[in-house]
Amino acid sequence: MPEETSNGDYEYITYRTYDGVGFERLMSWKGGAGRVSAGRIEMKPLRSDLDTKDEVLPQWHSVIVDKMSFKLVRKN
Repeated sequence: MPEETSNGDYEYITYRTYDGVGFERLMSWKGGAGRVSAGRIEMKPLRSDLDTKDEVLPQWHSVIVDKMSFKLVRKN
């Protein structure tokens, strides 16, 4: 499974799980009717109807993306 989106840019995701890794990442998405859920043991839904930029995904947390224009990059 990839750790980031292609070329560190937005891509339309029909359905993908990004597994947890040992470093923080930044999530951004374009608001819509899709779904974004994140967590370590329990996946919690995030508000996906609004544009969101650089939301921190803590280390070892996974994210599930469904029908969203989404970006995931390593936090510097």
